[in-house]
This record gives sequence, C-alpha cells and structure tokens, in this order.
Amino acid sequence: MADCPRCGTFLTRLARRRSIIDHLLGAVTLYPARCQLCGRRFRKFVGRFLMNPRREYSRVPVRYPVWFRSTHSLTEGLGQPGIMTNLTIRGCRIKSEIPLPLGTRVSLEFQPSVFTLPITVDEAVVRSFSGDTVGLRFLRLHREEEGRIQRVMSLYLPSTMNPHREPLNQPTLEK
Repeated sequence: MADCPRCGTFLTRLARRRSIIDHLLGAVTLYPARCQLCGRRFRKFVGRFLMNPRREYSRVPVRYPVWFRSTHSLTEGLGQPGIMTNLTIRGCRIKSEIPLPLGTRVSLEFQPSVFTLPITVDEAVVRSFSGDTVGLRFLRLHREEEGRIQRVMSLYLPSTMNPHREPLNQPTLEK
C-alpha cells in the first residue's frame, strides 16, 4: 500500500471513484485512495481490479462521553450529554436521548481520556439517524483539534508500517 504523500503514513484506504477520470484510470488499476489520518485524497496503482468501496474512512469503535448542542441554541453551557460510539477523522456516531433531525447543525465536545482536555468540534451536521443513534459529519474545527483527533485515530487504527501488508479494506474482485 502506498504511503500518504502529505503525512507519510501507511494508514490509507481505497476511496470512492467519483469522476469519469477515476473510472477510466480504474481500467489500468489506478485507484483513488484516502489517508485515514490527514484526509488527503491521492491515486495509487493497485495492480488488480477492485470494486468501488462504500466508505472512505475507517471507523474505530470508541466509548467517549460527548456533550452537544444546536449551533442555533441561545443557551450557554455544555449542552446535552451522549456517548460517542465510533469515530473517524471526519465524523462520528453518538447515542443520545435527544432526537436530532437530518441537517441539524451542532457543536460538540468529547473527552477521549480522563487525563486530557475535551476535543471541541465547532460545527457538525447530522447526516443520519436511527433510533437513539445519530451520525455526524464534522464541518468546522480548529487545526489543533483536528490534530488531536488524528492522534486518537492513530492509536486505534491497525498499524500498517509494513508496506507489504494487505490494504486496510479488502474490496472483492470485479468479474
């Protein structure tokens, strides 16, 4: 697996083919990839035909306390409590008693450890919901906070420092 041209990690994953060029380059097994830590999208030679992956980012299961509130809320304070159940560098899934409709914009804080300060996401949007679980996509956060999320992700993602190891996701071969 090729390493990321931006941050140099081997924590990369095949990305969705979006454009006609992506599909045409797939004929010569040159596919888009996405770094799981910095989010950089780049192309890499795979050497075999692959299906289009469903997800670009690996989800890691977590169990962190989270506090969120609508960005249009006039009240101050931490907001509503919940539990973060998984995390990527671009979003998360939380369980909460409070229903949030699709498109709702929220700010949130979560604490990955009792020994660290909470990580703050200035703005996220509700992309999915099912029962008491809400999927959020991060829209706006400070670089320092993004770096802290990257460090948390690097602890949970499987190490792929061996360049001869198989890719993180294994889409099936196209026939």
